[in-house]
Amino acid sequence: MSRTNAMLLLAVILWGATIPPTKWALETVEPLTLTFMRLALSSILFVPYAWKKAKKEQSDMTIPWLRLCSLSFTGVAGYFLFGYTGIAFTSGVNVSIIDSTLPLFTMVFAYFYLKERIVWQQWTGLFIGLTGVLLIALKSDKSNDSSLFGDMMVLAGCIIWAVYIVQMKKPKGEDRLPSELFTALLLLIGAAMIFPFAVVEIGVLGWPTFPPKTILSLVFLTIGSSILAYWLWNKAVESVSASKASVYLNFMPVISVIASVLFLKETLTWQTVIGGCLVLTGVVFAERLQRRRALD
Repeated sequence: MSRTNAMLLLAVILWGATIPPTKWALETVEPLTLTFMRLALSSILFVPYAWKKAKKEQSDMTIPWLRLCSLSFTGVAGYFLFGYTGIAFTSGVNVSIIDSTLPLFTMVFAYFYLKERIVWQQWTGLFIGLTGVLLIALKSDKSNDSSLFGDMMVLAGCIIWAVYIVQMKKPKGEDRLPSELFTALLLLIGAAMIFPFAVVEIGVLGWPTFPPKTILSLVFLTIGSSILAYWLWNKAVESVSASKASVYLNFMPVISVIASVLFLKETLTWQTVIGGCLVLTGVVFAERLQRRRALD
């Protein structure tokens, strides 16, 4: 395995393993507050190092702030805003499977934004995948603490992150920034965007508490799945196409399901299994033609 492929795989593993620590942290910290804390702590730890390193390598940097705000809204603030809220109201298994629709929405947005052609096989894959999501979301499974609202919030987060991936396919200045600084600024801007929502949440629901389980979960979310995972991903996509990199995201639901079953003791119902199979079938069906085109 090449170094770039290893970086992509490790990033996906770190992202896929976030559901259990996120659920544990949400036991004592509300979703928007947790989102802000994760992004703010990541920024505090990473921005000084990234800035110093970037200034040493490039003394005349031009930072495209508006572009970074757009990318941070879709890839960081918006994604976490919807995603964490969804995770708080549904099961880890549901989150894992719904997240796997990301390549399907990426394909649709690439059609509108990048004018990439979509044939009937890909539309069929999208239909099959969304049918699987509906089967999962419309069921009632109190034993797994799942809900339609939570599932739809996770789906909204998935959709907005697909916009981020498509935006990255057309660089507009961010490609001239070192990957470390690019990642750090995305996290910093995302924290600033979430801050007002977190303030309102604390004002309404009160201050969170931080038992050891919550602190350890926050450490993993900050260092592992924020700083390290984002840096690995952004560094890797400098060397491979976005379409090739997105294939690795298909491993994320598998990792997330395994982590949810092992660490959260969640169960797999027949609706979840069938819905998950439909989602993965739709993704494979839609992406097979895309990979074939890439080889041609």
